[in-house]
Amino acid sequence: MTRPSAPIEAVRIELYAPAASFRDPMFPGVTRCLPVPPPSTVRGMLAAATGRAGEPVPVGMCAHADGRGTDAETYHPIAADGSNPAVAGRVREGKGGMTIRDRPFLVGVHVTLWIPAPHADRVAAALRCPVWGLRLGRSQDLVHLRSVTPVTLYPADEAVVGHALAPLGGHVAVQATSVRLADTISTDRLRTSFTDYLWCAEPAGRQPVSGAYRDPTDDQAVWLHTAGTTDAGDPELAQVWAKSAERSPTGRPELLTEHSTLVHDAAGTVADRIGSPGLLAHRPWFWSCVKTAALLHDTGKVGEGFQLQVRPGGEYWGERHEVLSLAYVDLLTRDLPEQDRAMIKAGVVFHHRPLVSTSGKELRLDYPPDADWQRKFGRDPDPPPGRPRIQVPAKRHRALLRWLTAHSGLVAAEETRKLWELARDAFAQVSADWFHPVPDEDGLVAVLLQGAVTLADHAGSAHVPLQTHMPLPRSYLSTLAAPYPHQKAAADTAGHLVLCSPTGSGKTEAALAWASSQLETMPGRPRLVWVLPYRASIDAARERFRDNLTPPPGAKKPDIGVLHATAAQTLLSDAVQDDCASEKTPDGAAADQARSRAHAMRTLFVQRVRVATPHQLLRAAIAGPRYSSVLLEQANALMVLDELHAYDPVTFGRICAAMRLWERLGSRIAVLSATLAPPMLDLVAETLEQDVTVHRAPPGTAPDRHRLALDELPLTHPDSLARVRCWLADGHSVLLVANTVATAQQLYTDLAPHARTVRPEDPDAAVLLHSRFRGRDRAAIERRIKRRHPERKPGESGRRGGLVVATQALEVSLCLDFDRGASELAPVEALAQRAGRVNRRGHHPEGPVEFRVHRTDEHRPYDPGAITAAWEALQTAPGPVISEQTIEDWLRLAYDTDWGRTWHAEARRARDEFTDTFLTFTDPFHDRSEFAEGLDKSFDTVEVLHHDDIADYRRQRAEHPLLASGLLIPVRYTQLKVLESAGHADFDSKLRLWTTKAPYNTETGLDLTAGRAPAAPKDTIL
Repeated sequence: MTRPSAPIEAVRIELYAPAASFRDPMFPGVTRCLPVPPPSTVRGMLAAATGRAGEPVPVGMCAHADGRGTDAETYHPIAADGSNPAVAGRVREGKGGMTIRDRPFLVGVHVTLWIPAPHADRVAAALRCPVWGLRLGRSQDLVHLRSVTPVTLYPADEAVVGHALAPLGGHVAVQATSVRLADTISTDRLRTSFTDYLWCAEPAGRQPVSGAYRDPTDDQAVWLHTAGTTDAGDPELAQVWAKSAERSPTGRPELLTEHSTLVHDAAGTVADRIGSPGLLAHRPWFWSCVKTAALLHDTGKVGEGFQLQVRPGGEYWGERHEVLSLAYVDLLTRDLPEQDRAMIKAGVVFHHRPLVSTSGKELRLDYPPDADWQRKFGRDPDPPPGRPRIQVPAKRHRALLRWLTAHSGLVAAEETRKLWELARDAFAQVSADWFHPVPDEDGLVAVLLQGAVTLADHAGSAHVPLQTHMPLPRSYLSTLAAPYPHQKAAADTAGHLVLCSPTGSGKTEAALAWASSQLETMPGRPRLVWVLPYRASIDAARERFRDNLTPPPGAKKPDIGVLHATAAQTLLSDAVQDDCASEKTPDGAAADQARSRAHAMRTLFVQRVRVATPHQLLRAAIAGPRYSSVLLEQANALMVLDELHAYDPVTFGRICAAMRLWERLGSRIAVLSATLAPPMLDLVAETLEQDVTVHRAPPGTAPDRHRLALDELPLTHPDSLARVRCWLADGHSVLLVANTVATAQQLYTDLAPHARTVRPEDPDAAVLLHSRFRGRDRAAIERRIKRRHPERKPGESGRRGGLVVATQALEVSLCLDFDRGASELAPVEALAQRAGRVNRRGHHPEGPVEFRVHRTDEHRPYDPGAITAAWEALQTAPGPVISEQTIEDWLRLAYDTDWGRTWHAEARRARDEFTDTFLTFTDPFHDRSEFAEGLDKSFDTVEVLHHDDIADYRRQRAEHPLLASGLLIPVRYTQLKVLESAGHADFDSKLRLWTTKAPYNTETGLDLTAGRAPAAPKDTIL
């Protein structure tokens, strides 16, 4: 029995019937009562709720009764020859007439059902408002719905069996007995399928289980039972698989008709989410083409070569099923406009591989016109042993055509050509359509259509539905007790927004109010994507949203997505793999890919609120099977760019190019910053075609909070350290911000002992925060800092003490408050953010407090021109009190320099180059993945895994890749190369990750000094 490969979403349904009776059909003429409701009875109840003729959905069940009883029932049998007709529902007494019999029944029947996605939400809604009354067994046995709860079911090797209905071989509990139950009954009631199950009258405890899931609510084992084939249609299709048991998240083979239906239904859900925004508004045919392509995308799996491959131990076919699928597209779309046909063919044939690729995996080279198409997809006159002579038997072909026409409403064309000829000619046509450049807008629409088909395929394959619940309430502004004027102005803005507001003045709430108001006027179900500059800050932002937004019914917190770069790339790479590999997949790899597909859906696509860095969003420009679905998800979205000032000019320009694309896709954009320089504002405004509303917080929104002190000595100088020790001795809480991790680690080493001496009983007297921690360690440090240094309340007068040493990782998404602050010289925007963590709300009893800026001889990681311009601006407008106007003066002065003008020109050039190279879709199905590495390096960040964590990472990645990403450590590419040259870093091809043996501890993070070359010995007289 195959173990399920990945967690699945489901609903848990609790039912109760005071009395119920389930007649055992194995004993005709005897009223024997079954101890548990048969699955056919449960499915009949579900059909009554939904109003459908049948509900052959997978069902997990656990059932037991409090007791038993016997009832006396009067039977009125009617003779077939009409000799004893019923009058007013009764027949006369006598032989063959009215009689009284015992009818055993169950008392206090408790039934728990699990319905997996994608049927879960639909069935749950029907049970809450059923079309017909809910009954179990006899018409008088009414059922009470006690609860409907969303749950996630996890693959299990051990779980509580209890009273679960299990397949034979599902467990070995000694309490179990075998029961034969009706699985399904045909709609004409002429055919019934039966299955043998295991059931325990006395609850079995925790047991080893096979083929089961586990409900973490109570550790209950859940076996999902699929319906029989009494209504499966033509028996020719009853054994045609789309997925092997190993590649299906259910742990059982998936029929081609079943999978095609799931993907077609998922395409409808995708259409409901995206709607028709932007350039899709003038293409009413778009979603019809998507749904048709979704239904037909895997029809080529009907081939006998594929069917043999997906059987246990089967040999690999070596052909692409999507190419054969083109034959069915051609047959079923002859009556459609040529444009629609071209789009449908593209959505089908390119959902796994591109037309042209430098990697060698391209369809054009695999299927040239002179290939032996007949041998590949038709008839092989001399097949190798075990290989089929005929790829698609005629009966199976006709059965599939009948099924497709019945489910699509399309009419199959009369055709004398063979299937292989249709596939050959259709592929030649689709190659001609897309090999040469096409108009940019046509190419973009084609990529979006491919993305929609791919996303529907991911959702249907993973059995994970897209969420409809929006955690952001539509009247968010009303949830704020006393909104600021700029928050009200943001909520009243229609369209694009730029909001400039000081730190601590509620920018986040203002942007949420803006996004909430946009929901009323956008089509479909928009997503909110919150974009932050640092990977180190996205987990903190996610937790903030989980604490403050609205959970769906039955949940304690909302589900907020996180786009972690490395985890996302791994998931997307695995998700596009399929059963058509040309070589044998290593043991377990197929199950890993199925898990990755499910995790990709659950972590990257299903949520309507997500937190991300620009990296993954810009990667969508690569398009292709891997990223086209990510690009589609950027349509009809609300994109909030928080702290846009933090990027270098090249990244800033590329983000501006992405903004222009988002606008074409019907998305709306909000830019938030406390320090947005005039050139940045100009670039945003000139990039977007629609009007951009600019709101600034009114003067006085934030009180004067800081007194500026400029210091020529480095922050690491002994005199500077002595000053910090005095602050700590006086009981002040102190924030020190360094520009590099190495400097922060050195400051922490020098000052932490003194901080702990001053406050010996405080476990958080000294804390170090930077990006070079494992993700989970950094998250724990952030929680400690937030708990130790929260925002000061009005009237709070005590000195808090304690030391935090940090890098720019602290600049975004952490609401902290310190008594004193010192920073290395950095660009003006960074200094303003760092100062914003000192006396954050202006509630310090001393009024404005000291914030000290120390000059540094080392510019890294910033442009030296930015450092020089900042120092000159601070000297020109030294305060000493730092007001909002002071910061605006600094920005104006810094950018009105040769460096500032160069920055502006470089950002504009990067925007235009990125648009021309990546965001022009004239060759939509030419693979551009070779640019991905260059794009990654341009961000100068790579995540590495410490050698000691490899085993844990492997285990956690199999269970949940996003949790496994918590073991990764960000470093710069240049630092990685130094580690590699020193022998402290290697690339693990199986994990697709760099690993390092550099020293690491949870207090100070990764130590890169081990990777530095030893100093050259000094020359001496010897």
